[in-house]
Amino acid sequence: MPLNRTVLVVNDHDAGRYSTVRILRRAGMEVAEAATGAEALRMIEAQPPALVVLDVNLPDMSGVDICRQLKAGGARQPIMVLQVSATNVATKDRVASLDAGADSYLVDPMEPEELVAVARALLRLREAEATARAHVAERDMLLREVNHRVKNGLQLVSSILSLQRRRLSDPQILTAFDQAITRVRAIAAIHERLYRSEHPMTVDMKSYLTDLGADMAVAGRETAAEAVIEVRSEPIELSADDAVPIGVIVNELVTNALKHAHPIAAPTRITVTFSPKSDGSHELSVADNGVSTPSAAENADGLGTMLIKAMVGQIDGEYQTAREASGYRATVTLRRRLDMR
Repeated sequence: MPLNRTVLVVNDHDAGRYSTVRILRRAGMEVAEAATGAEALRMIEAQPPALVVLDVNLPDMSGVDICRQLKAGGARQPIMVLQVSATNVATKDRVASLDAGADSYLVDPMEPEELVAVARALLRLREAEATARAHVAERDMLLREVNHRVKNGLQLVSSILSLQRRRLSDPQILTAFDQAITRVRAIAAIHERLYRSEHPMTVDMKSYLTDLGADMAVAGRETAAEAVIEVRSEPIELSADDAVPIGVIVNELVTNALKHAHPIAAPTRITVTFSPKSDGSHELSVADNGVSTPSAAENADGLGTMLIKAMVGQIDGEYQTAREASGYRATVTLRRRLDMR
């Protein structure tokens, strides 16, 4: 979509407006004009210009307020604002306009060469900003496509494993296949979120962990007839590089709790907590209300433990397990700041 290069001159003084329009047209610019703020806003709504040369004092509204409205409008293509005034010439006046979002400020009367030079500079800046926005949009589109393909590939792997599982009968092998399928699905869910997210480089961990916990509670009914999984997390946005290992860790710890907790005469309750600490680091914990029996999480040779420790190392964390009065808790302390976007 080609950029519109029209300059809109907004000034209620006919002579001043005529002079500004004439100078800019002589410099080869396409110029439109408006005498009031309301007229200017109607024109901008119908056809957004590239640059608005906006007088501060207008008969119906403040040029500063118009500027603030234009900059807060979220236009698909940026609109540059050059604020001008013959009376508001104090430093505080210029500061007020710049704080409202004006890209530059000139005191009237001004030299024609200065007006043209500033207008051209702002148009160049707008083109550079529009190009940068286009590159970001293209990058996001490519990232969504990559995440979509990764998700589809992982779903295909999960489907193949599920088909292969139907041919098996050995309980231990069936368990291994089930665990492999849940691991693949946990990672696929992250890429599904990245594909559908407005920001394809980050994952909302609260939403992801909540959905992961709900899925695992349903799947875990085969091993724990009554399983309740509660997720306590703030809305933390993480990059995929950090979200994937955390998802794998939670999947392994919750799977382990579903298999081994089994409290006496009570449903299995698992609490997943992910929260920031005062020093900028984060803490992830998975606690259950299981009885004090040896847990597979303490088996250093188990694949689940090996995966947990590998993922913990990837995010520069520290892994600890502890028996508590209420059950068993595994904690991952992430010593570094996470790659939040």
